[in-house]
Formats: sequence, C-alpha cells, structure tokens
Amino acid sequence: MRPAGCADSSGTAVNGRSPVPLVLLAGGTDPTGGAGLAADIKSCVAVGVQSCPVVTAVTVQDSGDVRSWMPVPPALAAAQADAVFDDGPVDAAKTGMLGSSETLSALAAIFRARLDGAPLVVDPVLRAGGGGSLAEADLTEALREELLPLAALVTPNLDEASMITGQRVSTPAEMEAAAARILGMGCRSVLLKGGHLPGDPMDLLCSGKGMVWLRGSRLTDEVVHGTGCTLASACAAFLSLGANLEESVTGARMMVRRAIAGRFRRNRGLLPGHFPPAGPPPHAQDGASWYLPPGFCAVCGDFLGREPGGTGHLRCRSCGSVHYRNPLPAAALLVIRDGKLMLVERAVEPGRGLLSLPGGFMETGETPLECGARELLEETGLVLREATLFALESDETVYGGIMLAAYEVTAWSGTPVPGDDASAIVWVEPGKVPALAFRAHDRLVARLVARVQP
Repeated sequence: MRPAGCADSSGTAVNGRSPVPLVLLAGGTDPTGGAGLAADIKSCVAVGVQSCPVVTAVTVQDSGDVRSWMPVPPALAAAQADAVFDDGPVDAAKTGMLGSSETLSALAAIFRARLDGAPLVVDPVLRAGGGGSLAEADLTEALREELLPLAALVTPNLDEASMITGQRVSTPAEMEAAAARILGMGCRSVLLKGGHLPGDPMDLLCSGKGMVWLRGSRLTDEVVHGTGCTLASACAAFLSLGANLEESVTGARMMVRRAIAGRFRRNRGLLPGHFPPAGPPPHAQDGASWYLPPGFCAVCGDFLGREPGGTGHLRCRSCGSVHYRNPLPAAALLVIRDGKLMLVERAVEPGRGLLSLPGGFMETGETPLECGARELLEETGLVLREATLFALESDETVYGGIMLAAYEVTAWSGTPVPGDDASAIVWVEPGKVPALAFRAHDRLVARLVARVQP
C-alpha cells in the first residue's frame, strides 16, 4: 500500500503527493443527502480526507425508496475520473452505484491504467434498500469479470452477495460460502454485511488470512437509509490514510454505528446522522448524542481510530494519545410506595415516551449514591434520605456500555413532580410493569418481582 498524502510545514505537496489524502468516489446522486455520493463525501470529511466525486447516475429517491434513475453517459463518467487523475495521484477509490455495464467498463479501464496500486473499495450497489433495481440487467456479470479483480475490498449485503454468487445467502453458513466464492473472483478481501440477519447484526470479513466474524448490537429494527454507502466510503477513507484492512473496517463500522445512533426521521424513512451538530443545540434535546464515543482527540484535535490489536481503545493517529472508553457509570432508583413502584416517562430519546426507572449517568466526582440522589431530585423532586444497594447491572445501549448501580430507596421526603428527563410519574405494581426503555431496567424489575413473590 502506498503512503497517504503528506505535506511540508507550508502545506505544499511532497514528492508529488497531495497534502491531504484523496479518495475518488464513483457513484450516484441522492437528493435526500443520506446515501450515494452525499454519504460518501460526508464519510470522507468525517475521517479527514478529501473526496473527489464522479457522478455515474442521477437518482430520484426519498428516504424510503428509489423512484427512478438515469445513467450518466459512460464517456462523461470516464472524463470526470480522468480529470481527477490528471490533477494528481489518488490515494484510494470507491465505487457505489454504477448503473450500466458500459460505465463500469469505462471506469475499470481507467482504474487499471491509473490507480497505480492504490486500494479500490467496491460497494456492489445493485438494488435499493426498498427493493428497486439500481442497475441494468447485465451489470452483475460485468462486475464479476472486470471490477472485482481490481478490488482491495468488496462490501456486499446479503441480497447483493446472492446476486453476485447466484446462490441464496441468508444464514451465517451461507455467508461464509458466499464470501469465499466472491474472494475467489479475484478481489483481495470481502466484508459481507449481515445487518439483515435476525437478531444482532454480524458482518463477516474474509481475506487471505481467513474469516473473522464482527459482531455488533442492533440500535434499531428499522432500515436507516445510506448505511452501506457510509461503510464502504469510510473504509476507503481509512485505507487512503495508510491504515490496514482490519483497522479500516473497524473504524468504518464505528462510524456507521455513530451515524445510526444519530439517525433522524423523514416522512418516508430514516436518514443517518453523519455528524454531531456544530451550531446551537437543538430545541428538542436528544440525550443519546451526549454519550457517543468521541470522534476527535482531546489533546491535539485529530481524528480518533481504533487501537490495533483488538483492545477497543481509541488512539489518536497524530499524537498517539489513547482515549480509554470504559463502561459509562450510571445509577437507577427503585422507589416503592404502598406496594407500587415509581416509574418515569422519558421526555428525551432514546425511549422518548416509554417508562423507565428514575436515574442517569454519574457526573465527574460523584459516587454512585450521590448520582442516584441527584437524579431522583432532578427527575421526581424527591429528596433521598436512605437507600441500600439493590443490584449491579451492565448493558449495551445507544450510549455504549454502561455499568448500572441500582439503589432501593427506603426513605425520602417531598412530593413527586416530574422534571428534567421525565415528563410524567406513574406508580405501577411490580408484577404489572410493562417493557421499559432499557433492558437493564427490565431485569432489575424482574429481580424485584422475584423477591416479593412468596
């Protein structure tokens, strides 16, 4: 792999390299801004590299489905790519929607002649998330014969893997067989995305080193528009910086998780939140955004990437500072009056409108009990007088990993009044508590019920 772009202290290119790594992005437009070249560009910006978009198709789509599309003439797509290469070296390339076999062939010829060993990431966009076709009938064969042999990484989902291999791909065993078959078509590695598997998502990374399952946790059961584009372009961006395959895939998956956690709704579907807001805070606060993993180094301000070796720590690629990501400490309160348990209705995301136990995250310098007392006062107006530790819980939530200390409040004063993150207070018999906003709270209530039952 060639080194990423570099510059001297004046910002001038060194040895013909650009001062900032460049990623050529070939794909279709998306008027929603959530997928296609829009997602590609935002992913590159988030990683800190320059994106060079080459338009291959113009689509008419919303956040739920593609309505129609028109291919760009192959000669025009090729001319755009040539203009990028004429302007200087390219550190990585990524293809998304290509539309026609003629456009694919034209770009493949340019990559063979001019990519000069830089990595190519191929996202084989053949079908929209809503089921509509995004490719002409003969594109799959051209993809197999001309583009996959050039690819450092191919990132199909289950449907795309089925179309490429001609075999059904819907189980982990079928994913392994499909990944091996795609690898045999000439690419150097395959990231087969398992987001549509039942249960928690699992991706499969297959290369000459073997197969590695990459497991995650599901933040939503709904489709978020543009996550595949985001993942592939982020992989290309990390590769352009000189990261190896494993580091690039790990960093890209972290970015996609952050984008899903920041999702927002339009009339027809969900769009990814690629960036935290840089302007004034929103009128409707979303508590999830406060606890997402940091994207930039607190020491020098550069981008954070996953530390090699599987530790999961965030390491700054510039100054080397390690930002440890320990489980977030939190407290929950069990308040019982006349045989009924106090629950609060959440006023913010995640779980807006659902019930939960009072509680929240510890602030700097607090003990868990002090945190519980503060949260009880803020959410219910009650002053905690006495409490005993009820149980310790852990969970994986939109906030990341949490460590939860649950206290049973045995004495308090005041009149319950909802406030802060709570929009209402209700009292429910422990055995009749509905599903709560957080799984750890469900387990705490189950322990309480088991204790009080004869």
